[in-house]
Amino acid sequence: MRRPIVAALVAASLSGAAYAAPEAFLSRFDGQWAGSGTVQRNAKDNHHRVSCTANGQSGATRVSIDGTCRAAIIFSRKIGADLTLDPATGTYTGTYIGSKIGPARLAGKRQGDAIHLVITWPQDVNGDRESQMTITNAGDGSFAVRIDDEVEPGGPVTTTTDISFAQR
Repeated sequence: MRRPIVAALVAASLSGAAYAAPEAFLSRFDGQWAGSGTVQRNAKDNHHRVSCTANGQSGATRVSIDGTCRAAIIFSRKIGADLTLDPATGTYTGTYIGSKIGPARLAGKRQGDAIHLVITWPQDVNGDRESQMTITNAGDGSFAVRIDDEVEPGGPVTTTTDISFAQR
């Protein structure tokens, strides 16, 4: 009879240690950031190496990241995500900018050190209007953004954006 109670207490204490409170998690994004990685702008394009800078600000239930990514002389683009947490449901919603077609909607949930989001584009991108974004921040002075999409309708899911940032 005591084993289930002890097991539940141990599981709760372990998960609490690995799962930062929302405000503490969001504050990990505060500050100035520099990053690099790859971006594939469309199905016919190759992956381009990019370098990025960004600034992050957070509140108890909100985080905003704004910046710019550049690929040599090929392109320069404003990037950003503005997310708000609904504490009652654990759902993050907001807006992503980074595509030439305009702002996209974001919605998803956090699991541990990652927020898993569905991107809903304002018009078709690679044959549909949805992609997956994962923003990971383990609290070690770095974070990563990854976008996965089918670059051909019905084709395999490919990582179209993979950028790692470090605090400056």
